[in-house]
Amino acid sequence: MAENAARKYDAGAAAFFVETLCQDADTLLRFGFALSLSDEWASDLVLKTYKSILPKLPELLKKDGTFIRQLLLRRLWEVHHEDPREGSASSSSLFPFFKPLELDTRAALFLCDIVGLSVDEALEITPMDKNDFRSHLATGRRRLLDFRFE
Repeated sequence: MAENAARKYDAGAAAFFVETLCQDADTLLRFGFALSLSDEWASDLVLKTYKSILPKLPELLKKDGTFIRQLLLRRLWEVHHEDPREGSASSSSLFPFFKPLELDTRAALFLCDIVGLSVDEALEITPMDKNDFRSHLATGRRRLLDFRFE
């Protein structure tokens, strides 16, 4: 009975999921950490993000990698905002760098300087005002210049 209720995808769709969608898993995990400051919650965010787009798999087969990456990043942002938890400690060497920064600053810095998106591309993921986004990005970059990783 459970098999009848389960959604079936063809082998091509399954391969697409693994080869195309999952290649961005590391980027999503890092974005999840930048947003949540928690390794555990970042993993949960990635899992919830992938689960949320599974129903769209047949449509995504026709899309290119850039569109899919944008969709995944935007969906992770949305999933985080549905349950905006934040860690108070982490073994990550990035935690001391990210912790004092506001969420929007961490997001702007990650999307532009780590993923390599333009400001306009990043704004498709985050619903920030363009000037606010640029201000957050500048704040993050100043922190990066002043920070000493140990």
